Amino acid sequence: MATVFVTGAASGIGRATAIRLAGRGHRVVGFDVDAEGLNSLPSTVETRVGDVTDENRVRETLPDDLDALVNCAATYELGAVEDADWDRVEEQFRVNVFGTLAVTRAALPRLRESGGRVVTLSSVLGRASLPLHGTYAGTKHALEGVFDALRAEQSDVDVVLVEPGAVRTGLNERAKDGLRDANPDSAHRALYDRVLARYDPGGTSPERVARVVGEAVESPSPAARYPVTGQARLVLLCRALLPERLYDRLALARVRNPSVLRASVELVGDAVRGLFDRRK
Repeated sequence: MATVFVTGAASGIGRATAIRLAGRGHRVVGFDVDAEGLNSLPSTVETRVGDVTDENRVRETLPDDLDALVNCAATYELGAVEDADWDRVEEQFRVNVFGTLAVTRAALPRLRESGGRVVTLSSVLGRASLPLHGTYAGTKHALEGVFDALRAEQSDVDVVLVEPGAVRTGLNERAKDGLRDANPDSAHRALYDRVLARYDPGGTSPERVARVVGEAVESPSPAARYPVTGQARLVLLCRALLPERLYDRLALARVRNPSVLRASVELVGDAVRGLFDRRK
């Protein structure tokens, strides 16, 4: 069985991944800043407290016989790009990008010795953004670019990206609640209020994503990318096939409405109104 180091293991996808891999007999070392969350993991998971951006601490805690690194640590905020709090923007890039890179750089020499792999939780938003998700999507776009290059640079280490759509980890709900504190005079206040009242991104369970991560860890020949859920694949398909302006309108309709059906109806309505407006 493999020795796996999992960041963000105290909650969400990282927690589900650590539990799943340990249940399959792997030695799992869970790493997170949340000591209380780590303490609630089953005893089959070894735990280490630390910040992913602290490369020295990461090096101290990485197992010598490392076979796989799973990067799950991340933070997430909702809001228009124009309104984004600068400290929160920096925090998202610090954790999601720089922290992921710090852990990966520290782990690569050990993974090269074992012929191991790096599995990184990106997102469908790493290839297709949505309104109010700009900063988070920016961090995931950055990861996609960096890890594409890393994959091409490595001959002894497999580099894998897992790209979920919405996942019910609680992050979406907390990020949505954060819109309540947004500037009441914002030009985007009406959109925030509609999102607070109606938007539900849906999503799959962390356990489903953990199953895909487990496949990426255990496969003798892992794929470069693993989109997770039909919703994620549909977003990527729309992004690839639709003209930019039409995709933008579809993305906005999706954020403004609690269901794909209502978003589609609104998009069709917009298109019809546009057609009549051009004929006037």
